[in-house]
Amino acid sequence: MVSWQVALAWAIVTPLMLLAISPFLDGLARKIRARLHSRVGPPLTQGYLDLVKLAGKTDVTPTANALTNFLPFLALGSAVTAGVFLPISDFAPLAFAGDLVVVLYLLGLSTVAVVLGGAASGNPFGFLGAARELQLLLFVEPVLAFALFVLAVKSGTFRLSEIVVWHAQNGYTLSTVLAGISAFSAMLPYFGKLPFDLAEAEQELMGGVLLEQASWRLALYRWTFFVKWFIVTWLFCELFLPVIAPFPFNLLLLLVKVVVVFSIASVLETLLARLRLDHARAFFIHVAFFVLFALAFALIGA
Repeated sequence: MVSWQVALAWAIVTPLMLLAISPFLDGLARKIRARLHSRVGPPLTQGYLDLVKLAGKTDVTPTANALTNFLPFLALGSAVTAGVFLPISDFAPLAFAGDLVVVLYLLGLSTVAVVLGGAASGNPFGFLGAARELQLLLFVEPVLAFALFVLAVKSGTFRLSEIVVWHAQNGYTLSTVLAGISAFSAMLPYFGKLPFDLAEAEQELMGGVLLEQASWRLALYRWTFFVKWFIVTWLFCELFLPVIAPFPFNLLLLLVKVVVVFSIASVLETLLARLRLDHARAFFIHVAFFVLFALAFALIGA
């Protein structure tokens, strides 16, 4: 049983850690893309520099809609709150029965806040980008949910820390491997990167859902994306690549796994071209059948 002092410290430190570390992933992705293009690329601190630059820009409010100023905080707050419930190895001070469902809900809520922000701008390109973002959410969320449900069925619990312990002790099975492949396929759309950056698609929508955002609002939305990259990668690494280790080795191991998995996703982003919306839909239909096979195998004990 974790003491309330430890739980309180975790609830304070984890959001600060997420906000502080997550912009590094943007610089890492840009550096990897540049090296694959035989360029030097920006520094690894480019994500931090962009946030500071955007926060200092002149604020231009696209509409008088009151949601415009509220939604960036909702998007970032939902994403950060989801990270509070994630485990590091078997350590999860705020764990409770069903925290897996809450994490999925908070990640979905963060995406919906971004969608509403694009729709509330009044710009037709922003509205179209919001519609695409919502469609991608409807494609991705069931795939990720079923992939995690496979682990819940195998471990007999919806508590994230217990799933990690069970998976580390029992190893991989056919159903968990298939679920892991499906979950990794769902990570790329959550990142909003190629080949699934349909909501922004600069060549088509000129930025789409973020077209009319500026100054501190755009900085908060970008920060939200950084935090979600870190959280989704963290969730994947702990559930599908579990290793039980004592502190501080579990934290160091988590950071290494996050960097490696995110680097692989960044390489794929560089190598793949953007999919059309109908192609993305067809892709996730195939992935959905894949994860349903994994669930079927899990139900029969495979």
